[in-house]
Amino acid sequence: MGVEADLIAYYEAEARGRHRVGHGDLRQNLRERFAVSLRGESRVHLVDVGSGPGLDTATWHRDGFQVVGVDLAYGNVELVREQGLVGVTGSLYRLPFRTAAFDALWTMSTFVHVPDDRFDEAISELIRVVRPGASLGIGTWGGLDFEGLGEFGELRPYRFFSLRSHVRWRELLAMHGALEVFDTFESTGSQGWEYQFAVLRAPG
Repeated sequence: MGVEADLIAYYEAEARGRHRVGHGDLRQNLRERFAVSLRGESRVHLVDVGSGPGLDTATWHRDGFQVVGVDLAYGNVELVREQGLVGVTGSLYRLPFRTAAFDALWTMSTFVHVPDDRFDEAISELIRVVRPGASLGIGTWGGLDFEGLGEFGELRPYRFFSLRSHVRWRELLAMHGALEVFDTFESTGSQGWEYQFAVLRAPG
């Protein structure tokens, strides 16, 4: 199986077991911060790429945003829809939306599964579906350079991970737009990984 097929299998299993039930304070704080900036620009139509079971999607909806969740795993999309939200199945390399469909984009811990040799393809597709000058909130794991299987956890198959140092991740993002925010956060119990959060302004 390829990287994407393995990811689908893993997250379908996770969805069946309803393993994800909440996010920590960091994720909540980042989302709230991004929401303030979007409201300041009257941006309300948002796509949540790699939505998983829709934890962020539901919060965006409760806060008054018109949000669509998109995920590789159909099981996750079903969990999004169970909450009365809009969810669609799709890959971040081939998003099922027209060009310039959204005011903004939110994607958390999605690029951690994007190989270096597909980064440009993925980020270009995300930029394609937002309007010129839109904001993209992008969170991922990194802090060190690594590509390979993460052989941990109870579910199978193991997932492919691609992590980038802070310097390299900044450089990659800045090649595709204006990097307005770049914050890093230390984490305990994550094998030395750190969280990276960026706000990228799409070319206008």
